[in-house]
Amino acid sequence: MNIKIVPQEDYEQIHRLRDYSFPNKYEGKRRQDFHYWIEHSTTLGAYDFNKVVGQLLILPLNMTVHGVNLQMGGIGFVATYPEYRNQGIMKKLIVQALKEMRKNGQLISVLAPYSVSFYRYFGWEIFFDKLKYSIPVEAFPNFGRQNDTMKRTSFEWIDEEIFQDIQQFHNEHALKSNGGMTRDKAWWQRLARREPDNHLAAYYNANKIAGYIRYNITSLTFSIKDFVADDLYAEQAIWRFITSHKASVEKIEGATSIDSHIGFNFDQPQFNREVSQDVMVRIVDAFAFMQNYPWQTIHQPLYIQLEDIFCPWNEHLYKINKDGHVTIIEEKSVEDVHMLKLSINLFSAMMVGYLSLMDVLKYSQKVMSEECLVNWQRAIPVDFPKFFEYY
Repeated sequence: MNIKIVPQEDYEQIHRLRDYSFPNKYEGKRRQDFHYWIEHSTTLGAYDFNKVVGQLLILPLNMTVHGVNLQMGGIGFVATYPEYRNQGIMKKLIVQALKEMRKNGQLISVLAPYSVSFYRYFGWEIFFDKLKYSIPVEAFPNFGRQNDTMKRTSFEWIDEEIFQDIQQFHNEHALKSNGGMTRDKAWWQRLARREPDNHLAAYYNANKIAGYIRYNITSLTFSIKDFVADDLYAEQAIWRFITSHKASVEKIEGATSIDSHIGFNFDQPQFNREVSQDVMVRIVDAFAFMQNYPWQTIHQPLYIQLEDIFCPWNEHLYKINKDGHVTIIEEKSVEDVHMLKLSINLFSAMMVGYLSLMDVLKYSQKVMSEECLVNWQRAIPVDFPKFFEYY
């Protein structure tokens, strides 16, 4: 079985394999969108002679980790034909994908797993608890009446001025968040191709955008796709806009982070909520990642030893000095109780803010000195990650 980057003349085979392996065949704009990403991603194919029998796309994306925006490899459209399964094809594709991402400077990777245990084996780990909510009409929030300045557009009839404000506003917030992904023109085009019925509404305060939502209305349901706001005042203005549709919808659906406290200031905060864990993260190049990491206070040098069988370039003992400078120590010269010893899974989840230091010590069943523990706690930023993109 030969694993290689798929040449242009075989793109049609990628379409056929995707259409066979996933529930719905892509047609029209969705097919155009998928073709764009075949062309602009690192598209890997597993070949049986001249036939593509397995595939994996690495989308060239980005993710902000504690305020630092990093190149990210988004793994998607992973598939094999059924007659070629259980032959190790997926393992070969994933191992090659890790090499390609490192070569491309993609320090971190995110994917939506069909099986958490499968991708955990290769080093990815859960890193976001998404809270899906459904608000019935009787629980719609009531923040009074006010003449808010809302401006509306849609993918079908774009108002370029409003759309430009929304794009800039979204990216400014993504760069300040933990887990946010900035959207370039291609990503907005992707959203428009995949969900052409989406509307966008922006809230303006003193002639400056302060929040926006992306949404659609189908089957008496107001479905929120994006909800980004500067502050509580902007949030309430957007909720007033949403609930102004009360006469034509029966419920509001959306998703947020589990730590968002959605509904806390609603008159009726008791509505359905469901937690899902549908994205996983992996650090691809630990040395480069730590060099770019926004370390906080480091009083004494930190030491960490990583286990990563599928990325042997990560399996080192690292030293992080007081100034955040990272070096690799070839010879083991530190006692175990004075260092962290982690799998790449736990290391990834900790560094992006999903697991605390105490969590990783519990799950790794490791012990460390009290002084070392305090030093690590001071050094790592505390901010729960939020990742809402889908691919």
